[in-house]
Amino acid sequence: MNSLQSNGDSETDESSLHNPMCIVFTGHYNGVGVEVRPPHIMELLYQMGCFGKGTTSRSRPKPVTKSPQFMRRRQFLKRDYWYKRFGNLQKTIDPDSFFKDMDHLVAKIIKDTKEQSGKDVIDLVSTDDEDQEETANLTEKSEFDDSYQQNAVVIVPNSDSEEDDYFANLKPKYFINRVQLQEKLMLTLQEAFFLLYGLGCLKIVNNKNNILNVQECWNLFSESESNFVEKYVVYHYFRSKGYVVKPGIKFGGDYLLYKEGPGVNHADYIVVINSGNKEIRWTSLLGHVRMATTTVKEILIAEVKRSNKENITLPQDLQEYTIRELVLTRKFPVIQ
Repeated sequence: MNSLQSNGDSETDESSLHNPMCIVFTGHYNGVGVEVRPPHIMELLYQMGCFGKGTTSRSRPKPVTKSPQFMRRRQFLKRDYWYKRFGNLQKTIDPDSFFKDMDHLVAKIIKDTKEQSGKDVIDLVSTDDEDQEETANLTEKSEFDDSYQQNAVVIVPNSDSEEDDYFANLKPKYFINRVQLQEKLMLTLQEAFFLLYGLGCLKIVNNKNNILNVQECWNLFSESESNFVEKYVVYHYFRSKGYVVKPGIKFGGDYLLYKEGPGVNHADYIVVINSGNKEIRWTSLLGHVRMATTTVKEILIAEVKRSNKENITLPQDLQEYTIRELVLTRKFPVIQ
């Protein structure tokens, strides 16, 4: 299945909104979100509106570089341990195949935990003598093939000690990192459904490689997240107003609103969603306002209200939901 398809070669779902984009990406539902795997598609999706987050980076997916990566000795030994136990995961057809036998894996973890329970904490990170013995068993090559150049890493000693002569005894070494952590673009359920339903530029595939239509995705996401409907209504609302909407759990809210994006400016608002029939306690409000003040932001309460119309079919009847904005400051609230 191609990750990038022409809209003319694919069937447009009748339930999606009109005027879909000319290109259609493919995302894979993994149970908690939707992941996009091809690097060029990840970069394009992020540039189109800061959608998603890199799994091994803080926000923007990092491009693959040919420069050797610097890695601590302890981290490299742990990855080498993974390789010896699980093998090369990149060569398997199913990247999550070793998770299928969870009982066997959990039993191994419990066994290793019991073996390590009698040791001191310093033994868990390995001493210098143990590092030298384990490093001697690793494969250090002075000459690399072209296929190994991109996996080369520079190993430096651990920096746990407080000695001042760390750089004097650095002695970096050149090794092959045989366990690669693949960068993926992780979309939240709201972002994925907005790209599917609002823009028509995403197709979502389940773990059986079956393409899900709009209604199937709506039902699946609603079951996966209890407040998915309210969060998606708010997400769609602010995206339609031109904001870049990102998760706001770091600041105690539901969303963060950016005018241009996380890489340009800081967020302007911390969005707190209220379903309309729930009361927000003043202690909670004061906590949100205090957080917003210390981070130079404002609290925006989005009250989601549903009309009295009966037999609402979602997502076709999302217009039956209305949102009222309430901006809070340390002095007074402002209703917009």
